[in-house]
Amino acid sequence: MREIPAQLSMTQKEIIEALRRKIDFTKEEIDIFFDKIEHQSYAKNAYLTKPGDLNPPFMLIKSGCLMTYFKDLNDHIHAIQFGQEMWWTGDLDAFFNGKPSKYGIKALTDVEVYLFKREIFELINNSSTLFERYFRQLFQNALISHQNRIIRNISFTAEEKYLEFIRLHPRLELIVPQKYIASYMGITPEFLSKLKKQIAKS
Repeated sequence: MREIPAQLSMTQKEIIEALRRKIDFTKEEIDIFFDKIEHQSYAKNAYLTKPGDLNPPFMLIKSGCLMTYFKDLNDHIHAIQFGQEMWWTGDLDAFFNGKPSKYGIKALTDVEVYLFKREIFELINNSSTLFERYFRQLFQNALISHQNRIIRNISFTAEEKYLEFIRLHPRLELIVPQKYIASYMGITPEFLSKLKKQIAKS
Protein backbone atom coordinates (compact mmCIF):
# COMPACT_ATOMS: atom_id res chain seq x y z
CA MET A 1 0.00 0.00 0.00
CA ARG A 2 1.32 3.41 -0.93
CA GLU A 3 1.82 5.80 1.97
CA ILE A 4 -0.46 8.85 2.09
CA PRO A 5 1.73 11.98 2.25
CA ALA A 6 1.56 14.22 5.26
CA GLN A 7 -0.64 17.26 4.80
CA LEU A 8 1.29 20.38 3.93
CA SER A 9 0.55 23.75 5.49
CA MET A 10 2.12 26.88 4.11
CA THR A 11 3.29 29.55 6.51
CA GLN A 12 2.45 33.18 5.82
CA LYS A 13 6.11 33.72 4.92
CA GLU A 14 5.94 30.92 2.32
CA ILE A 15 2.75 32.38 0.84
CA ILE A 16 4.40 35.80 0.57
CA GLU A 17 7.41 34.20 -1.15
CA ALA A 18 5.07 32.40 -3.58
CA LEU A 19 3.24 35.65 -4.36
CA ARG A 20 6.51 37.49 -4.91
CA ARG A 21 7.78 34.81 -7.31
CA LYS A 22 5.03 36.08 -9.62
CA ILE A 23 5.08 39.80 -8.81
CA ASP A 24 7.50 41.89 -6.74
CA PHE A 25 4.97 43.22 -4.21
CA THR A 26 5.94 45.87 -1.69
CA LYS A 27 5.64 45.28 2.05
CA GLU A 28 2.74 47.74 2.17
CA GLU A 29 0.83 45.79 -0.51
CA ILE A 30 1.43 42.49 1.29
CA ASP A 31 0.26 44.04 4.58
CA ILE A 32 -2.98 45.24 2.97
CA PHE A 33 -3.52 41.80 1.44
CA PHE A 34 -3.28 39.93 4.77
CA ASP A 35 -5.12 42.65 6.68
CA LYS A 36 -8.20 42.39 4.47
CA ILE A 37 -8.56 38.67 3.76
CA GLU A 38 -10.35 36.24 6.08
CA HIS A 39 -8.69 33.09 7.40
CA GLN A 40 -10.87 30.03 8.02
CA SER A 41 -10.34 26.36 8.90
CA TYR A 42 -12.65 23.50 7.88
CA ALA A 43 -12.74 19.84 8.83
CA LYS A 44 -12.53 17.02 6.31
CA ASN A 45 -15.81 16.52 4.40
CA ALA A 46 -17.07 20.02 5.25
CA TYR A 47 -18.76 21.99 2.48
CA LEU A 48 -17.24 25.44 2.06
CA THR A 49 -19.92 26.36 -0.48
CA LYS A 50 -22.88 24.54 -2.01
CA PRO A 51 -24.68 24.89 -5.37
CA GLY A 52 -27.16 27.75 -5.18
CA ASP A 53 -25.21 29.76 -2.61
CA LEU A 54 -25.29 33.51 -3.10
CA ASN A 55 -22.12 35.61 -2.93
CA PRO A 56 -19.70 32.68 -2.69
CA PRO A 57 -16.11 33.69 -1.89
CA PHE A 58 -12.99 33.38 -4.00
CA MET A 59 -10.39 31.50 -1.98
CA LEU A 60 -6.70 30.74 -1.65
CA ILE A 61 -5.80 27.36 -0.15
CA LYS A 62 -3.29 27.54 2.70
CA SER A 63 -3.34 23.82 3.50
CA GLY A 64 -5.24 20.69 2.54
CA CYS A 65 -7.21 19.67 -0.54
CA LEU A 66 -10.49 21.00 -1.93
CA MET A 67 -12.76 19.61 -4.63
CA THR A 68 -14.95 21.83 -6.77
CA TYR A 69 -17.94 19.85 -8.00
CA PHE A 70 -21.16 20.12 -10.00
CA LYS A 71 -24.32 18.26 -8.98
CA ASP A 72 -26.63 17.30 -11.86
CA LEU A 73 -30.42 16.87 -11.84
CA ASN A 74 -30.02 13.26 -10.71
CA ASP A 75 -27.86 14.37 -7.75
CA HIS A 76 -24.75 12.84 -9.31
CA ILE A 77 -21.58 14.66 -8.29
CA HIS A 78 -19.14 15.56 -11.07
CA ALA A 79 -15.64 16.57 -9.94
CA ILE A 80 -14.58 19.73 -11.78
CA GLN A 81 -11.31 20.63 -10.09
CA PHE A 82 -9.04 19.69 -7.20
CA GLY A 83 -7.00 22.28 -5.36
CA GLN A 84 -3.97 22.07 -3.09
CA GLU A 85 -1.74 24.52 -1.23
CA MET A 86 -1.37 27.90 -2.97
CA TRP A 87 -4.17 27.13 -5.43
CA TRP A 88 -7.04 29.52 -6.01
CA THR A 89 -10.61 28.32 -6.44
CA GLY A 90 -14.20 29.52 -6.56
CA ASP A 91 -17.18 29.95 -8.88
CA LEU A 92 -16.01 32.99 -10.82
CA ASP A 93 -19.32 33.55 -12.60
CA ALA A 94 -21.14 33.72 -9.27
CA PHE A 95 -18.32 35.72 -7.65
CA PHE A 96 -18.07 38.42 -10.31
CA ASN A 97 -21.64 38.52 -11.64
CA GLY A 98 -23.69 38.02 -8.49
CA LYS A 99 -25.32 34.79 -9.68
CA PRO A 100 -26.18 31.76 -7.51
CA SER A 101 -23.25 29.38 -7.48
CA LYS A 102 -23.37 26.51 -9.99
CA TYR A 103 -20.71 24.64 -8.06
CA GLY A 104 -19.99 23.40 -4.58
CA ILE A 105 -16.63 23.15 -2.85
CA LYS A 106 -15.90 20.27 -0.47
CA ALA A 107 -12.93 19.67 1.83
CA LEU A 108 -11.32 16.32 1.04
CA THR A 109 -8.94 16.80 3.99
CA ASP A 110 -8.82 19.23 6.88
CA VAL A 111 -8.19 22.57 5.18
CA GLU A 112 -7.21 26.16 5.86
CA VAL A 113 -8.16 28.85 3.38
CA TYR A 114 -8.08 32.60 2.89
CA LEU A 115 -11.48 33.88 1.78
CA PHE A 116 -12.07 36.89 -0.43
CA LYS A 117 -15.44 38.57 -0.62
CA ARG A 118 -16.12 40.52 -3.81
CA GLU A 119 -15.76 43.93 -2.17
CA ILE A 120 -12.43 42.97 -0.59
CA PHE A 121 -11.15 41.58 -3.88
CA GLU A 122 -12.02 44.87 -5.60
CA LEU A 123 -10.48 46.90 -2.79
CA ILE A 124 -7.18 45.02 -3.00
CA ASN A 125 -7.06 45.39 -6.78
CA ASN A 126 -7.99 49.08 -6.67
CA SER A 127 -5.30 49.74 -4.07
CA SER A 128 -2.53 48.07 -6.09
CA THR A 129 -1.86 47.84 -9.82
CA LEU A 130 0.52 44.97 -9.00
CA PHE A 131 -2.29 42.87 -7.53
CA GLU A 132 -4.40 43.73 -10.54
CA ARG A 133 -1.57 42.36 -12.73
CA TYR A 134 -1.18 39.30 -10.50
CA PHE A 135 -4.83 38.32 -10.82
CA ARG A 136 -4.82 39.00 -14.57
CA GLN A 137 -1.94 36.55 -14.93
CA LEU A 138 -3.73 34.11 -12.63
CA PHE A 139 -6.89 34.12 -14.75
CA GLN A 140 -4.89 33.91 -17.99
CA ASN A 141 -3.08 30.81 -16.73
CA ALA A 142 -6.38 29.32 -15.53
CA LEU A 143 -7.87 29.78 -19.02
CA ILE A 144 -4.85 28.13 -20.63
CA SER A 145 -5.11 25.21 -18.17
CA HIS A 146 -8.84 24.89 -18.93
CA GLN A 147 -8.19 24.83 -22.68
CA ASN A 148 -5.50 22.17 -22.25
CA ARG A 149 -7.92 20.06 -20.24
CA ILE A 150 -10.54 20.32 -23.01
CA ILE A 151 -7.93 19.05 -25.49
CA ARG A 152 -7.12 16.12 -23.19
CA ASN A 153 -10.80 15.30 -22.73
CA ILE A 154 -11.55 15.15 -26.46
CA SER A 155 -8.35 13.55 -27.72
CA PHE A 156 -6.75 11.44 -24.95
CA THR A 157 -7.59 7.84 -24.17
CA ALA A 158 -8.65 7.00 -20.61
CA GLU A 159 -5.16 5.65 -19.92
CA GLU A 160 -3.53 8.80 -21.26
CA LYS A 161 -5.85 10.97 -19.12
CA TYR A 162 -4.97 8.99 -16.00
CA LEU A 163 -1.22 9.05 -16.63
CA GLU A 164 -1.37 12.79 -17.30
CA PHE A 165 -3.38 13.31 -14.11
CA ILE A 166 -0.81 11.56 -11.90
CA ARG A 167 2.02 13.33 -13.73
CA LEU A 168 0.50 16.74 -13.07
CA HIS A 169 -0.85 15.96 -9.60
CA PRO A 170 1.16 13.12 -8.02
CA ARG A 171 0.02 13.85 -4.44
CA LEU A 172 -3.66 13.99 -5.34
CA GLU A 173 -3.86 10.33 -6.28
CA LEU A 174 -2.96 9.49 -2.68
CA ILE A 175 -5.43 11.98 -1.15
CA VAL A 176 -8.48 12.05 -3.40
CA PRO A 177 -10.96 9.13 -3.28
CA GLN A 178 -10.87 7.08 -6.48
CA LYS A 179 -14.54 7.79 -7.24
CA TYR A 180 -13.76 11.50 -7.53
CA ILE A 181 -10.70 10.96 -9.72
CA ALA A 182 -12.86 8.77 -11.99
CA SER A 183 -15.52 11.49 -12.07
CA TYR A 184 -12.91 14.11 -12.98
CA MET A 185 -11.75 11.90 -15.86
CA GLY A 186 -15.31 11.14 -17.01
CA ILE A 187 -15.17 7.39 -16.37
CA THR A 188 -16.61 5.01 -13.77
CA PRO A 189 -14.65 4.05 -10.62
CA GLU A 190 -14.81 0.41 -11.74
CA PHE A 191 -13.20 1.24 -15.09
CA LEU A 192 -10.51 3.30 -13.37
CA SER A 193 -9.73 0.37 -11.05
CA LYS A 194 -9.33 -1.96 -14.04
CA LEU A 195 -7.22 0.64 -15.83
CA LYS A 196 -4.85 0.99 -12.87
CA LYS A 197 -4.43 -2.78 -12.69
CA GLN A 198 -3.61 -2.93 -16.42
CA ILE A 199 -1.04 -0.15 -16.06
CA ALA A 200 0.54 -1.87 -13.05
CA LYS A 201 0.96 -5.09 -15.09
CA SER A 202 2.50 -3.35 -18.10
